[in-house]
Amino acid sequence: MLKYGIIVCAIALTACSPVSAPKTTTREITGTATQRVSDVSAILTKHKAPPSAILDAHFVEEQIGDGNFGPSDFRAFYILEVAPQDIPKWMQILTPLTNKPEYNALTESKNWWIARDVFPSLEFYKPEALTGRMHGWIGISRQTGRIYIFTFTM
Repeated sequence: MLKYGIIVCAIALTACSPVSAPKTTTREITGTATQRVSDVSAILTKHKAPPSAILDAHFVEEQIGDGNFGPSDFRAFYILEVAPQDIPKWMQILTPLTNKPEYNALTESKNWWIARDVFPSLEFYKPEALTGRMHGWIGISRQTGRIYIFTFTM
């Protein structure tokens, strides 16, 4: 009987291995500025046509979890560069956020993403009009013509 108890305990201890963090994969739109603008515009156009020309764009989507053993969550980071005089056209199609959002950064930093210390200077809007996602924010810099977008799923 003692022998069986020891075996059961040994099996139980080996089954209690530490849980590893969920796998994170990244998808990035790369290429020339023209290619990036075309690819990012295609994503945006699914929800709303851009109200002005996009001069440059970047996009990274992080998937947390593999979707096979449990759900996956997604985080998307965009930057759109437009002419500063076109910013009012973009703001016109967006709904302002009532609360200032928290700063979010990519898992692997990118030089095009907004710095934490510059983040408070942005004007914030809901992301749904441009992305179709309810969670996240759009931050606009009138001075630079940059539109930062962060969305996530839950």
